[in-house]
Amino acid sequence: MITPAPPVVDTHLHLWDRSRLDYPWMTEIPQLPQTSLPEDIPSSTSGAVVIEAGAAKDQTTAEVEWLAEMSDRFPTIWGLVAAVDLTDSHLSEMLAKLGENPLVVGVRDNLEGRPLGDLELASSLAAPLLRDGIITVLDAGLTFDICVRGGQLPELTGFLDAIASARGSAAGIVIDHLGKPMPDGPISDRKVWAQSMRDLASLPGLHVKFSGLPGQITGPVDVARAHELVRDFIEMIEVFGAQRTMLGTDHPVSTLAHGLTAPEWMNAVNSEFRKRLTADEAAAVTGGTAIEFYGLGNRS
Repeated sequence: MITPAPPVVDTHLHLWDRSRLDYPWMTEIPQLPQTSLPEDIPSSTSGAVVIEAGAAKDQTTAEVEWLAEMSDRFPTIWGLVAAVDLTDSHLSEMLAKLGENPLVVGVRDNLEGRPLGDLELASSLAAPLLRDGIITVLDAGLTFDICVRGGQLPELTGFLDAIASARGSAAGIVIDHLGKPMPDGPISDRKVWAQSMRDLASLPGLHVKFSGLPGQITGPVDVARAHELVRDFIEMIEVFGAQRTMLGTDHPVSTLAHGLTAPEWMNAVNSEFRKRLTADEAAAVTGGTAIEFYGLGNRS
C-alpha cells in the first residue's frame, strides 16, 4: 500500500484583482502583478490560507465576499484571514459577522505600519486598545496574524506577554514572516531580532510563519539566494519547534515582486527542510501545524 503524501498548506497567500478592488499600498511596488488569482496556486499545494491583501478600508467586506466567491470555484482555498481594525468600537459585531462565514479562520490588523513605541504598554495610548482588541478576537474563536517589522519585536515581546498572562497562553496568535529579520541589515539588528524571537518563543502557544524572507531583500532573489535564506533562518524552527511553525509563500509579494516564482520558493524550502528536519518535523511545518492552528481538518 502506498502511503499518501502529507498535505502541503500555504499559510500565507495573497489574492487580488486590482481592477475590482483598490489596494493603495501597491502603487509603491510596480513589480506587483495586476492580479493574483487562484489559478496561480501551484499544483503541489494541497490547500491555502489567503491573507487579506491591504484593500482600501471601505472595501474590506467586499474583499471577503470576493474571496468567498473564489473559494466556491477553487477548492484549494481552505481559509481566509480577514482585515479588521482592532481599535474599532464595533469590533465585536464585526467579528461576529465574520464568524458566520465558514471561510474565515482568522483576522489581521497589519501592525507593521505603526510607529515604534505603539506597542509599549507602559507608555502608549494605542497599546491597551490593540491588546484588548486581540483578546476580543481570540475570545471570539478566531486566530490573529501579527505582522510587524523586526525593529518592533522587543516591544512586541512585552505586548504579547500581557496577552498570554491574561489568557493563560498566546495560543491562536501567529507571527508572520519570522518577525521580518531583514537578512541584508546590520549584524547588530540581526542579533536583536534573534534574541527577541527566542524571548517570544518562550510564550506558550505562540506560533510563527516561515514565510516572507525573499520579500525582505531589496531587489531580485534568484533560486540560489532562496536556498541561502532558508538555510540562514531554519534555526527558528528549532527555536519554536515544528509544532508551532508553519510554511507560507507570501505569494506574490515575496515571490513575483522579487523575480521568484512560488514553486521555486517552495522547492527551495522543501529541499533545505529535507536536509535539516526529520520527516515528521517537515510534515508538521509544511502542513500539519497549519491544519491544527487554523482548524482546517474538515478541508484537508
